[in-house]
Amino acid sequence: MRPELIVAGKEFRDHLTSKRFIVIFAVLMLVAVISMAGGMSQYNESLDNYKKQTAENAQQDWYKEQVASLQKQIAEAEANGLSQEEIDSLRYQLDMMINPPMPSVLYVFMSMNQYLVLIGLVLSVALGFDLITREKEEGSLKSLLSHPVYRDSVINGKLLGSLAVLIVVMCSMFLVTIAIMLFFGIVPGGEDLLRVGAYFLMALLYSGVFFAIATMTSTVAKSSALSILYVLGIVVLMFSVTNFSGTIADAIMGPVPEYTEMPGDDVNILREGVNATSAVKSSKIIGWNPEIQEYYEKKNQIIEAINTISPLHDFGDRISYAILYKTDMKPMPLMAVDYAYNPYKTPTLMDSLASVWTNILAMLVELILPLAISYVIFMRSDIR
Repeated sequence: MRPELIVAGKEFRDHLTSKRFIVIFAVLMLVAVISMAGGMSQYNESLDNYKKQTAENAQQDWYKEQVASLQKQIAEAEANGLSQEEIDSLRYQLDMMINPPMPSVLYVFMSMNQYLVLIGLVLSVALGFDLITREKEEGSLKSLLSHPVYRDSVINGKLLGSLAVLIVVMCSMFLVTIAIMLFFGIVPGGEDLLRVGAYFLMALLYSGVFFAIATMTSTVAKSSALSILYVLGIVVLMFSVTNFSGTIADAIMGPVPEYTEMPGDDVNILREGVNATSAVKSSKIIGWNPEIQEYYEKKNQIIEAINTISPLHDFGDRISYAILYKTDMKPMPLMAVDYAYNPYKTPTLMDSLASVWTNILAMLVELILPLAISYVIFMRSDIR
C-alpha cells in the first residue's frame, strides 16, 4: 500500500475517534436535525395554507374577473403587435394568478444555512489547526520521518485523511436531511434533489477553504496555540472585509456624478405622456445622467470584488442563495428598459451556478493556495 494511504488511514481514524471531533460532529448533526425538522413542519403548514388559499380564490368573483381581464389584454396585445416583453409580462401575471408558486421545499434549507456556515467553519478549523503542530509537540513527526517515508507522503496523507473526514460529514448530513424529508412525506423532485446535492457540494468546498487555511497556519506556527490565533485573525478579517467594502469603493470611485437637465422638448414629451416609451428607451429621463449609471455599476463591481475575498460571503450570501432560491444572482439593471434582463424565466441549476461562478472560482483559489503554501513550507521546514 502506498505510504500516503497508510498515513491517510491513520489520520482518518484519529479524527473519528477523537473526543473533539465527536462533540463537534454531534452538535452539527443535532443542529441539522432540529433545523430541518422545524423547517419541514413550517413547509407543511405553508403548503396547507397555499392549497386552502388557492381553492378559496378560485371561487371569488374578483379572481375570475382579473383572470378574464388578463386573458383579454394578452389577446389584444398579440393582435396589436405589441413587444414580446410586454406580452411576456402579461402572461407572467396571468400564470401567477392561475398557478401561484407553491412553497419550495428548498426554502427550509435556508434556516439550516446560517448554522451550517458557522458549524462548518468550526469543524474545518478543528480538523486543521493542529494538523502539523500536534505532531511536532508530541514528537511523533520526528519518529514518523525516521522511517522510510518521504515528507510529501506525510503531508499528502494527512491532508487526504482530514479531507475524507469532511466528505464523510457532509455526506452524512445530506443523507440525514433526505431521510427527514422522506419522514415528513416530502419527496423532492429531480431538480430539487440536484440543487440539494449541489448545495452540500458547495458547503464541502466552503468547509475545505477553512480547513486549508487552518492547515497553513498549523504548518507556519510553532505551536497549536499560535496556530489557532492565526486562524482566528484570518477569520475575523474575512468577517470584517464585507463591512468595509462600501467605504473602500467610495474612496476609489470618488463623488457621484451630478445630475443633468434635459432639453425642453424632451421634458414636454414626458410631461404630456407622448411617446414616453421612446424617451425612456433612449435613457432620456429628467435629471438623468448616463454617467451615474456607469458610476454605480463600477462601484457595485468593486464592492463585489472585495466581498469575494471572504468565503463567508461567497457561500453564505451568494452561492447558497442562488441554489436554494432558484435565483439568477446577476445584478438587476439600473434602467428598467434593459430588455436583456428577463425576470419571467426561472433559472435552471446551471444558470444559478453560472451566475455565481466568480464566487465558486474564488473559493477554489482560497482552497488551493493555502494547501500549496502548506506543502511548500512543510517540505522545506527543519524538523528537529
